Amino acid sequence: MLPGSDHFGLLAAAALTLITLSYAIGDHPFFRLALHLSIGVAAGYAAAVALEDIILPQLIYPIFDYANGLAQIDLADFSIRVVLCLLLLTKISPRTARLGNPVTALLAGVGAALAIGGAIQGTILPQVGSAANIFDVTAFQLALQGGYYGESIQVILNGMILLLATVSTLAYFHFGARSRGNQAPQRNIAIDALAWVGSIFIAITLATLFTGVLLAALSALIERLSFLLNVTNLYLTGTP
Repeated sequence: MLPGSDHFGLLAAAALTLITLSYAIGDHPFFRLALHLSIGVAAGYAAAVALEDIILPQLIYPIFDYANGLAQIDLADFSIRVVLCLLLLTKISPRTARLGNPVTALLAGVGAALAIGGAIQGTILPQVGSAANIFDVTAFQLALQGGYYGESIQVILNGMILLLATVSTLAYFHFGARSRGNQAPQRNIAIDALAWVGSIFIAITLATLFTGVLLAALSALIERLSFLLNVTNLYLTGTP
């Protein structure tokens, strides 16, 4: 037998799942209630994490440790933290919100810098490296030495396809154009042809990403339906 709290949790989860799935029929107040509950829980969790991992250890605990003689505080660093926190709290009121703009700009700038650095190191540089090593010369030489000419041709074809995909995709985002007499500015014919080929590769990429999102959504739907089936079996037959 499950404890009462577990019964309540199962029934609440099942009810919220059914309410969420009922949105397929149409919007209704119960779905909005479940949506507001989900947003409120997410916001409360984020606030709790910020309080537990940032505010308490970085601001509150050092004050008590310093007061009890358990730790020393760098007054300059701690004063900056306090001032930034107080300025950020001024965003609560529209009358004093301007005072918190510098702190908000600092947070946005640091976040943007981290995002750009992550994009360069995690995406652009690896993509450039992959494009530079697009032809697997080692595999090509090994295939020739072993007499596997079909595999050597396959290596060349793979490299050519990858090279065409990279160049044509970059050409798709080339917007340089020149005017010819009284005509409207037009791109070079070769760039237009490469851009058309690049649009095909971009469409394939987007279709692949959409398929991944769809499969993830279907997996979540199957998991929720399986959960509802298990809860139904638990209360009807006593076996999950």
